[in-house]
Amino acid sequence: MRGFWQAIKKRQLFWDIAAMAGRFLPASHFRKLPGVIKFESTNVCNLRCPVCPTNFAITRPRGFLDFELFKHVLDEFSNLGKKPMIAFSMTGEPLLNKEMPRFIEYASQKGHRTYISTNATQLDQELSDKLIRAGLSTIHLALEGIKKESHEAYRIGSDFDQVKKNMEFFLAKKKQLKSTTPRVVIQTLLTSFSELEIDEITAWAKHHGADLIAFKSLSMGSYTDHGKKNEYSYLLPKNPRFLRAKETSVNRKVCRRPLMETVIYWDGTLGLCCVDFNGECALPNIKEKGFMATWKSKEVIRARKMGVLKRHGLCAGCSLGGADYGGFSVDLTKKSHE
Repeated sequence: MRGFWQAIKKRQLFWDIAAMAGRFLPASHFRKLPGVIKFESTNVCNLRCPVCPTNFAITRPRGFLDFELFKHVLDEFSNLGKKPMIAFSMTGEPLLNKEMPRFIEYASQKGHRTYISTNATQLDQELSDKLIRAGLSTIHLALEGIKKESHEAYRIGSDFDQVKKNMEFFLAKKKQLKSTTPRVVIQTLLTSFSELEIDEITAWAKHHGADLIAFKSLSMGSYTDHGKKNEYSYLLPKNPRFLRAKETSVNRKVCRRPLMETVIYWDGTLGLCCVDFNGECALPNIKEKGFMATWKSKEVIRARKMGVLKRHGLCAGCSLGGADYGGFSVDLTKKSHE
């Protein structure tokens, strides 16, 4: 059945009909709470990955999420049965915010699932122990290959040997504590380097006890110009199967992300989605009226509906909403895998 729907989505008629239906979505549909809230713990990063917008596209002020702001948002969900997942996967390196174990612990105590995506440069032994004990649900550890030159070709400023050691310690600490959480996912971009190391990095991840390895298609960026795309085109995998965009791409006229998720920047400003790195949609700050009142306001509903219909300027060049291929995953908890 999944294969059937994937085949249908490759046809332009499907997206034409979806766009027509999207125009008539009632406001009540937009008042439902998102399944995921992506908190920006910081928009500061210690690496200089070539096509990451954190390094070259953010013009808004840099800073760190305050615990009291985080707490106020979560307290609004105290009486709800089903609560959104709390994800730290926006811009910047989330573990640069020293309050991260406190964020995770509070969210866990309030009944939220939690998720971190990290470059693992800050994941020392003390922090690993704190995050696991805090009740973290899922962590994605970015390793862009099993060789130093492969990883550091993209993660510029990263020390491959130290990062790999940090990940191995984290997995060992989880085992030592006999903890079933967090679910550990090794996340690897499919580049011209890593595509040659898929079997090797999968074997390493399985040996050290990771739960899953996710090979993601490489985005050349929604904010990059042609010059930057050409400069770093050598990173694109040679195997056309692994490319994010295909020559036969259809025009995907709708996007579900403004319905499924929202972003809260470090200063409390609401963001449209995970591609709105620079706050282009100019949504209000939640500090004045609180998260839920702001999320359900006419202004925000109008902006989110425009997002569903891909009518914001940033939607036109979005490398995520227009992706033909996202990658593939290998479940390492099974006895065998292909």
